Amino acid sequence: MQAAAAYLFALAALVHAPAPLAQSPVPLTLAEAQRLALQRSPQLASQSAMAEASREMAVAAGELPDPQVFAGMENLSLSGADAWTLRDGMTMARIGVMQEFPREAKRRLRSERALREAERVEVVAQADALSIRRETAAAWLNAHYAQRAERAIAAQIAEAELQAALAGAAYRSGRGAQGDVLAAQSALIDLRNRKVEAQLAARRARIALARYVGNEADRQLAEPPALDALPEPVERLVAVDSQPEVRRLEAQAAVLDTESRLARANRDPDWSVEVSYGYRYNNPDMVSVMLRMPLPWSPGTRQDREHAAKLKERDAAGAMREDARRMRVAEVRQMLAEWDAMREQARAIRDELIPLARARTEAALASYRGGAGTLAAVLEARRGELEADIALINAEQAAARSWAWLANLTPGEPR
Repeated sequence: MQAAAAYLFALAALVHAPAPLAQSPVPLTLAEAQRLALQRSPQLASQSAMAEASREMAVAAGELPDPQVFAGMENLSLSGADAWTLRDGMTMARIGVMQEFPREAKRRLRSERALREAERVEVVAQADALSIRRETAAAWLNAHYAQRAERAIAAQIAEAELQAALAGAAYRSGRGAQGDVLAAQSALIDLRNRKVEAQLAARRARIALARYVGNEADRQLAEPPALDALPEPVERLVAVDSQPEVRRLEAQAAVLDTESRLARANRDPDWSVEVSYGYRYNNPDMVSVMLRMPLPWSPGTRQDREHAAKLKERDAAGAMREDARRMRVAEVRQMLAEWDAMREQARAIRDELIPLARARTEAALASYRGGAGTLAAVLEARRGELEADIALINAEQAAARSWAWLANLTPGEPR
């Protein structure tokens, strides 16, 4: 019994020492993972192309339409001696050109509408970039803390294997009870099952991270950044009007406002000019000049209705923007509350619960060494110690996720 207790004390000292980490030449930091995710995002590349397309359309929308060329026959006889010929005095071969002249205000508004659309796409791209940064941070943190949990369980397995071996040796020598052997083996099986679960969680986290950074997800992870302080003051985080998630709806309202003004401008009809030359057989040639203009017959039921519809769409976008602003404020405050609560929980576990779990284990070992306790009590204390370690990891992970969400609310370099 004395020898077994001595072994357990020696092993406890080894378990509580920091586990050596496999060294990688260049560990993958959280900020680097976010930069890689942004660089490799097809979604952001697509939106960048869409914004450029809208800017190109802004130039085209401000120009006059291309002129139209036409040619044909007029008043061609279908019967009689001059059928299908130019000899009839009324028959004329005609060629000409027609140019439409949309009003300058309309062309300016169409160009402005394309520019507003480009700005909207750019704001959406900023919002999506922040979303990618948050999701990448969550995946990176999940992988980091899953790795920590895996190591904590592995350390407990190493201790449980030695405990099982010592219990078996004590039982065979007649100094131990069979119940101690069974308890040690059961604890070892339970820990190995938890190891499989931890390995699966770590693998899933790496796969999720690989979605954003590719093969870089297989690199060793660096230590997470300092999570005890926010990168920006709370007042700025709560001031959500400058955040892309709110600005995207402002940009949409700007697009609809331009469309409403364009619909109002449609009350004023455009016009076109047509110039043609006509050739007549054995008759004088002719030149024609025609002016064409649509006739707004009932603007109250068409143009005015279109204008009113666009105004309502603009108002709807404004209301959605206000709703999004309120929702964003609530989300930020909820994340701030969660960040504070999880940090406090992690502090309590680290400074209070874990020392108590360690003391319980030491007391159980002392009792077992003195012959007054059982190995089952030692194993139960070790299990409680592991649960406290896992609880600390979970609390720190929750605080880290909240921190990462709050740290990626505004554009800028990943932190």
